[in-house]
Amino acid sequence: MPSIINGLFAGRAGVSSHGIAISVAGDNISNSNTIGYKSNRANFEDLMAGEGVLGKQVGSGSNVATVQTIFEQGTLEFTGRPMDLGISGSGFFILADGMNRTYSRAGDFKIDNAGFIVNQNGLAVLGFPTNGSGALEPINTYNIEQSSIATNELTISGNINSAASTVSVGAIPVPGNAVPPVWTYADLNEFAEYSSVVDVYDSLGEAHGVTLMFFHTANNEYTIRAYANNEDVDNKATLTTSGYPRLVGERVLTFGGNGQRDPAPVLGTPDLTADITFNNGSNASSVDFNFNPMTQYSAASNILSVTQDGKGIGSVTSVSVGLDGGVSALLTNGQVSQIGTIALANFSNPEGLTRLGKNQLGVSVASGDPIYGKPTVGTFGSIKAGTVELSTVDIASEFVRIITLQRGFQASTRIITTINQLLNDVIQLA
Repeated sequence: MPSIINGLFAGRAGVSSHGIAISVAGDNISNSNTIGYKSNRANFEDLMAGEGVLGKQVGSGSNVATVQTIFEQGTLEFTGRPMDLGISGSGFFILADGMNRTYSRAGDFKIDNAGFIVNQNGLAVLGFPTNGSGALEPINTYNIEQSSIATNELTISGNINSAASTVSVGAIPVPGNAVPPVWTYADLNEFAEYSSVVDVYDSLGEAHGVTLMFFHTANNEYTIRAYANNEDVDNKATLTTSGYPRLVGERVLTFGGNGQRDPAPVLGTPDLTADITFNNGSNASSVDFNFNPMTQYSAASNILSVTQDGKGIGSVTSVSVGLDGGVSALLTNGQVSQIGTIALANFSNPEGLTRLGKNQLGVSVASGDPIYGKPTVGTFGSIKAGTVELSTVDIASEFVRIITLQRGFQASTRIITTINQLLNDVIQLA
């Protein structure tokens, strides 16, 4: 049968359970500025020492059944830092320390001295590198893929002056293979209406200047010739022959009375092809030049734009991450290299994950096994670069909770002191 002693133990249980709950609230407040932190809640349950008699059941106080993590979306704060990544929606970043994997919502990442994306404790962020095995691997920003190194095609647009003086084709000097050549660039410029230099890159990524000269050889007709430096294409060139031109390609463009090309350029057919073998050991280059749109109006000759496929070897200037987790590197040569994709993990019961400290969570029996995938695919959320997910702790709510817990703690202690006085009264009756 229940006795006054049951109340004494109920008070003790109340002190213990409320003490634990106050610790949970204190832990929440302490982590109110921890990136990616999810607030926790102490769930109380009542205690029964025995079954008792129906209608006369007396409990034995309270107990903290579980400390539950409340997984809800935290506010994404804009930081502007490219490697700060916030998850909008479900999912966890996957971290690795050797073969050991942990999970986190904290995306304040950095790039270490080896080029790997890591968290602030040096753990590698896992994902799917471009051209990787398809398995989860650390992502290295130094492993860049460049789509084209050698220049194979250039497109040039602009205008050449229809009012310029004409020159006979036969009068234009043609530099030959003589050593030293008779003609210089200055000599050629005496006959050219306009000239421009473009850089082309060989298969080794080395840049070579190719000079394009536009000769007004008749009304509505321009002869375009491409020249390379003699020392670039002649491995026998001496210092005395350096800087002289070597003809590597030629094309005649005709125009109509409206200033437009006539006939119009044929899509997929280059206007001028320069077959060049550079003397630095690179593969032979075949560079296609397209002059489109190119007009002939009575206005100053001018090149408006030059676009080309290969721009040599570039180094990484910046790294960015897209909504889908795609990691891209901007190179010094203007190319964008796709490095890989940051992976996410999800669980059938995220609340079952085990806290490991340092913003890391571990798998448990209650959480279930991880499900891996890519951001924005299926149930996975998206990545917001330049943001971090703030703690979900509401300080005002936590202090209100502490006040109520404090009252419960104080009341439980008063139960103990009150029963102690009653027991003293009973002893004095003896």
